[in-house]
Amino acid sequence: GRVPNCLMVGCGEYTTGYAGDGAADSDKSCGVVALVCLDLVRRGLLGPQLAMCGTNGAKMPAVREHMRRAIGDVFEGLDPAVIKTWPSDDVVDRQAYKMAANHFEPGDVAIIFTPDDTHLEIAEYCMRKGMHVLVTKPPVKTLADHRQLARTADECGVLCAVELHKRFDPIYADAADRIQSLGSLSYFSSYMSQPVHQLQTFKRWAGVDSDISYYLNSHHVDFHVWATRGRARPAAVVALHSSGVAEGALGGRAG
Repeated sequence: GRVPNCLMVGCGEYTTGYAGDGAADSDKSCGVVALVCLDLVRRGLLGPQLAMCGTNGAKMPAVREHMRRAIGDVFEGLDPAVIKTWPSDDVVDRQAYKMAANHFEPGDVAIIFTPDDTHLEIAEYCMRKGMHVLVTKPPVKTLADHRQLARTADECGVLCAVELHKRFDPIYADAADRIQSLGSLSYFSSYMSQPVHQLQTFKRWAGVDSDISYYLNSHHVDFHVWATRGRARPAAVVALHSSGVAEGALGGRAG
């Protein structure tokens, strides 16, 4: 079959490395998704059509300039100028992904890195266009939505996958392997925190439409499944959270 073209939905830190006023102050200053997609095009595994969609066109010139400096000027053979962007530079449109997806064909791919509460509607639209979908974790926040997402993928005959990048983290992979030799699993505990600067990156929706329990602790829920490999299942689950710094930074609305 043909090599699929790719639409990236979301143009923030994980996709481009752009965090509102320049390069992200993290290990993702040049992004992940756009960088990888450009490399896959270079290798002949994607494309040649690459596109990226956000909601605020006024940000796009800065995003494109950031990618030129962080990717184009650094990595030989990768030219982010080939990425078409939506919406237009003078348009704000929360449903720009529809216009972007309409330029793709069945069998193409959509990679979705947007706020948690938007995943379902964007993924469903793309799947109904016949596109295969990769959604960042958490794909959705409720079991009902998860079942709906799976049902839509089945009805449309497309693949819908969840991106859980800790599966490729050597430290996590080593831990998952070592657990296999420790005998029966009776207790599992995990802790997740985030840098203070990420509160600003996610401030528009973190603590309002989603929170750290979804977009970070989903890694550890997945790690539990990965490490137990069907040998055990939880008999009881307890979750705790603390507040303070986040509530202060976000005006008392941290999740």
